[in-house]
Amino acid sequence: MAINRRYAQNNTVLPLTLATAQTAARTTNFALSGDPVVIGLVPCVALIDADASGRTVAQKDGIFDLLVAGIDSSGASAEDANVAVLGGDAVYFDKDTTPPLSKRAGGIFFGYAFGDAGVELVAAGDDETEIPVQVGY
Repeated sequence: MAINRRYAQNNTVLPLTLATAQTAARTTNFALSGDPVVIGLVPCVALIDADASGRTVAQKDGIFDLLVAGIDSSGASAEDANVAVLGGDAVYFDKDTTPPLSKRAGGIFFGYAFGDAGVELVAAGDDETEIPVQVGY
């Protein structure tokens, strides 16, 4: 069970369903518990590891601690880390990047950064910062 959930909201859980998870830097394209995923265009967080068919139980609301890359639309990759992730910033999902969440608007809207936890870390050169992210909305 995902242990990175900080707050539940409406506690909307989607039953065992096929989800798109991170594909970059993985030996499998299936979600692991706590991973950001999308079901179609609906952002979620996997609550359990996906089964052999790639199906998982997913939460579509709440606040989770997730890795968010410090890049935006001007950065082509994680090596181009260039921005801090601030509270209220929109966060987007791209299955082809590691981590799959960033401020790059080319992906699927995932949610909002909740708090400024990443500011000092990004300034210190850390381009992958785990911060609270509000899923959806």
